[in-house]
Amino acid sequence: MAGEKGESGGKEQDGTDAPGFESLMVAAEELAARMEDGGLTLEQALAAYEKGVENLRRAAGLLRTAEERVKILTEKNGAFRLDDPDWNDTGKAGGNGGEDE
Repeated sequence: MAGEKGESGGKEQDGTDAPGFESLMVAAEELAARMEDGGLTLEQALAAYEKGVENLRRAAGLLRTAEERVKILTEKNGAFRLDDPDWNDTGKAGGNGGEDE
């Protein structure tokens, strides 16, 4: 598909040569489908499995990085927290206007 990087090379949207999360997941899914079809030799299946695990580990690393960025952005200056719906704009929990109980 145009604009996507697969196993064949090219650049990701951020201009790097490294595949992005979506590309890694697509590649892992394609490898899994090839293995499920059953047309691979044992060596080919092992190589596909190894590449799939590598892709998933890289994707997990990118996901952890993205999660950390979201965490930093949501905690910046203590303004609010995404995981606490009662967090107010004073940086204090609760609906008491930031006053301590």
